[in-house]
Amino acid sequence: MFQPPSVVIEAKKKSKKKTTRKKAVKKDPPAVQFTEAELDAFLSDDSLDQEMKKMAGQNLLPSQVTADVIDAVRWQEVKEDEIKKMKSEDALDEEYWLSDLAEDFVTFGLSPANTKEEALIILKDLDAMLDEQEEAGYGPDARNYIVKLRRELDIIQEKI
Repeated sequence: MFQPPSVVIEAKKKSKKKTTRKKAVKKDPPAVQFTEAELDAFLSDDSLDQEMKKMAGQNLLPSQVTADVIDAVRWQEVKEDEIKKMKSEDALDEEYWLSDLAEDFVTFGLSPANTKEEALIILKDLDAMLDEQEEAGYGPDARNYIVKLRRELDIIQEKI
């Protein structure tokens, strides 16, 4: 059936409007949630000056530091605290593998001033050390804990 030209033109105009409409972009929630106290500590003048001095000592610009490295540093700090707490609860020193883990976390310590590449190297070295300890025969509790640590570490490495 034949339509008059005015109807055809209106239909074309309507279809153009549909194609030029912008789609709403869904935003992901932030990867890291900070408490107000943590933000105050991070954003204090003394803290910022200290980090700038660290970066200057390593010839880094602040733009070279990424949030992924910060996430890895926070993960490592949480795990260090967790291991220290477990070590203090082990009054009889029966779980001597905790000392080895604590030493590894101190040895392979990350800093917010590390670049992505440096952080990956440090985390891979930590992963290799955890692999050795997993196979060392410390017992099922140690093995389960180390396997859990390595899974978390793999996720952190993938983010970076």
